[in-house]
Amino acid sequence: MKKLILIVLSISLLFIPFSIQAEEDEYDFLSTGITTLLESNLFTRDEDYTIYNQPAMDMTNFVLIMENASYQVFVNPLGLALRIIDKSSGFVWASDINDLELYPLTGGWIRRIRSAITIDYLNENNIAITSSMLQRRADENAITSYQVNGLITRFYVDFHIEQISLEYTVELTDDGIIITVDRNSIDEYGTSRLTAITLYEFFGSVHSDDVPGYFFIPSGNGALVRFTATSTINNLYRARFYSQDKYRSFVDGDSNLNYPVYGSVHGVDQHAIFTHILEGAEFAEYVYKPPTYQTEFHSQNAVFLMRENHVQPISGGETLTVYESDIKDYNPRVKHTFIEGTDANYIGFAKTLKASMIASGMLKKSLAPDEVSLHMDVFMKDYEQGLIFKNPYVMTSVTDLLSINRDLVSEGISSIRYTLRGYNRGGYSDRSMDNVKFDRSLGDFDDLKDLDIEFYYDPTVEYSYQSQTPRNTLQMVNKNYYTASLSQGDYYRFVMDIEAIEAQYDDAYATLSKHGRIAIDGLSNELNSNQSLTRTEVLSIYENLFSEQVSMYRPSYFNIGHTSAYYMSSLYHNRSRFYTDSVPFEQILLSGYMPVYSQFLNFTSNINVDLLKTIEFGILPSFLITAQPSYLLSDTMSSEFYATYYDNLRVYILRAYNEAFEALSPVIGHEIIDREVLATGVVRVDYDHGYSIYVNYTQEVFTSGALTIQPFDYLVSEVIL
Repeated sequence: MKKLILIVLSISLLFIPFSIQAEEDEYDFLSTGITTLLESNLFTRDEDYTIYNQPAMDMTNFVLIMENASYQVFVNPLGLALRIIDKSSGFVWASDINDLELYPLTGGWIRRIRSAITIDYLNENNIAITSSMLQRRADENAITSYQVNGLITRFYVDFHIEQISLEYTVELTDDGIIITVDRNSIDEYGTSRLTAITLYEFFGSVHSDDVPGYFFIPSGNGALVRFTATSTINNLYRARFYSQDKYRSFVDGDSNLNYPVYGSVHGVDQHAIFTHILEGAEFAEYVYKPPTYQTEFHSQNAVFLMRENHVQPISGGETLTVYESDIKDYNPRVKHTFIEGTDANYIGFAKTLKASMIASGMLKKSLAPDEVSLHMDVFMKDYEQGLIFKNPYVMTSVTDLLSINRDLVSEGISSIRYTLRGYNRGGYSDRSMDNVKFDRSLGDFDDLKDLDIEFYYDPTVEYSYQSQTPRNTLQMVNKNYYTASLSQGDYYRFVMDIEAIEAQYDDAYATLSKHGRIAIDGLSNELNSNQSLTRTEVLSIYENLFSEQVSMYRPSYFNIGHTSAYYMSSLYHNRSRFYTDSVPFEQILLSGYMPVYSQFLNFTSNINVDLLKTIEFGILPSFLITAQPSYLLSDTMSSEFYATYYDNLRVYILRAYNEAFEALSPVIGHEIIDREVLATGVVRVDYDHGYSIYVNYTQEVFTSGALTIQPFDYLVSEVIL
């Protein structure tokens, strides 16, 4: 029998009045301009399901080298370009471009596209040069050979002009190919020094808007770049996997990618290739070339950095670019998975990565949530630096928190996870890797024993109102200490060295665990090396630090296996203007295997839209609160924490929990298996046990057959309507 659960979200709720303290104005969460917002790249567009009929591929000069039940692998001996034929559909995945001469390309780009490998190197004069295997003169081409051994082919490439040689393998698997560069085979037998390797640079590329489909990029929760003839950018887009290493570069950006994957769809629900970097992601850089950049092609690839550089100041205000002396010790390794049919889309990409993570033990079903809960991040104390003395502000005492909890429980909220920050002596701005002693001016923390308490711990940074560098600050490769000024120089932030953090972590964990659990920030997604440790070795430190799974804020892929609950899951990508869509890749990936909580809903310009997004994405609501008005923090280092006053937020918190409880209780702990945009601003999300959630972000009633959804409303159904 058809079962329909309809939850009415009254439009009047968008403008709920509530009492306001004289010291603080009511928060103005916008609820207008929704039409424009829905048409922006912060939402997913209506899908284009146009059938893509691939033109006949010219296989002249290509030789069959490997075959299994699913695929045939061909290679062009001149340049070693690959073409893989899917035997079930006949579709051909090419590392080069069919009929390449028909496009307005320079000879240099034609040779580069036909080359399996492009290298970056420094010549004897320390000039950086990019070189592909094929050159203008045939006698300058790289010398190549290959040997087939069953389902693995080993390729030998000698850039004899550059005097750099290497070997790599291509392995044919049941669902794709794995490409591995043998680090030990790299031979610099002249004066040139290898700095980077790019493997099959144009694999999955598309000319202009010739193909209906898109690239997938793991930015924020997920981003798409649809294949169009133009782009809003005219140059390369680069982003580091796992963020820039602060030992090597002074950056404070948000362009990093937390998952070592990307993908290409050629015909939605028809053909797709999903790329997963199996080794070397910590040293790799994602590169996207728009069709407005030199070739008229959309292309994406990973560049493996074999030597990194830094800028060293020298006398007279000049600088010198300095490269590492030795090649990094890792084997660049990627897997290309070919996907056909209904999983040939970003949802299928999430499923593919999830299967890999389950098989490796990174995701465990035992951590799946079994109830709808609320995450309350509680800001307790900070101070304002005066001329002589500090002016402390107790924003939430133990007594305040107990009062807030009683209030929420009395309203029927049965499951609340509290994370406390600013609990340490001196307050939030005085926290550090070793300052985790409880500030007794906040009250007796033993009184919180009946609450679900965690303590926020980010040992990667230290703050001060003085510019003097504290002990254990990370010394960068250029010998400067990593220091950043805040609030026009009123305060300073210092990044801590991982070896000092490692020495303090166990003591901090033991102290905090006396009163609750620990919630990790900073270490969850930072990966900074130092003079004695590489990024790979830092990853090994994390393996030892996190002997037990803990809650983490925005954990990168390398820490998902150490995470018991995910905090601050982004509802959007990083808003780069060339992205065309935002998609919930991360939420689909983690669904059914881990409690995932949203970014703080009170730090949004449109809480009404973002609350609906949490329901659509199947994640749980989160707020950052204070018992005292947030304006008290305006002159502190924590001034970015605005709109935190509980009395003003209360109505939104209750609404968020109640709506999440009604909508997500039928699906909590289950996996998302499909998602479809039914119309602009109307989405259906399907779960593995037969339930679907429909969300209408628009200001109009949506009707389709038996389905009717009111404006700014959602519907939960046991069957797809």
